[in-house]
Amino acid sequence: MTHRTVLITGGYGCIGSETAKWLIRNTDAAIVIASRQVNDERTKRVFHDVDCSKLKSVQLDVTNQARIQQLLEDHEVTHVVHLAAMQTPDCNAHRDLGLQINLAGTQNLVEAMKASGRAYQRYIFASSIAVYGPRKSYPNGVVPMLAEPNPVNVYGAWKLAAESVSKFFWQDTGTPTISIRPGVLYGPGRDAGLTASPTTAMKCLALGRPYEIPFRSRQDYLYAPDVGGAIGNSLVQPFEGYQAFTLPSHTLDTNQIVTGLREAAEDLGLADRFQITVGNDDVPFICDLEYAPFLEAFPETPHTTLSQALRESLAVFSEQVQKGWLTEQGV
Repeated sequence: MTHRTVLITGGYGCIGSETAKWLIRNTDAAIVIASRQVNDERTKRVFHDVDCSKLKSVQLDVTNQARIQQLLEDHEVTHVVHLAAMQTPDCNAHRDLGLQINLAGTQNLVEAMKASGRAYQRYIFASSIAVYGPRKSYPNGVVPMLAEPNPVNVYGAWKLAAESVSKFFWQDTGTPTISIRPGVLYGPGRDAGLTASPTTAMKCLALGRPYEIPFRSRQDYLYAPDVGGAIGNSLVQPFEGYQAFTLPSHTLDTNQIVTGLREAAEDLGLADRFQITVGNDDVPFICDLEYAPFLEAFPETPHTTLSQALRESLAVFSEQVQKGWLTEQGV
């Protein structure tokens, strides 16, 4: 059987941890998760529900190209998933650091991959739907996956530029390369970013606290474990060349999320603590994005219904409350 070792930068994050879990459950790959902060307690908590015998955690700052190359060589990495990045609020507040991590960090990674002299079987770069313009910039109906980008902030601009860096890596090396453009993630592991508030609402519900989701606009929502499965499939299933893909989602307004969350609370016996409301703000991000091309390329990718995903998420957060892992200070 072919040796397979996957390096996941940003491996403790929402997408990184779910990708690692999917790979552990569905493949024989060895997993190397890399993060700026690594400790055994964090590993045990994030990966408590999977077999960690094939999992290693290593310290890595993507601004250090030499360190990246060393890890690639020392662990004989064959597949790379690049997720390490600062989220939109931090990018806006600390633009120089955001540039060094989100764009220059991607350049450092691909240069380290080339300098290592290794033949990589797949490279996945986590981009974002922030590369697109506001929804009003596009016609009604389904927005084509390859619609013209028009980033609304520096986070999206750097993601779009890093897609080009990743495409150049494919052109230089022939390594099959994919840029993934996730929408609004929700569920276990989501804890940061401009659109994290629906997940914060789930956590507050589990804690019995009131919470108002500040925006009511329509968004393309993706369940975090589904995104892990999507990246896992794009890593191990046949693919050649380069492509940027959007992922399977559900286009919903915030009121639909809250209605579904109320039903999940009733199913789990938590209806008496439901205190979730919706504000009047709007967010500019794109929605209604086409995702059929990804399912055509990777047809085994999971696409969980909203009702099931909300029940599962609320059950996870309720368990975390019982274990003392989720507290009011942690929301």
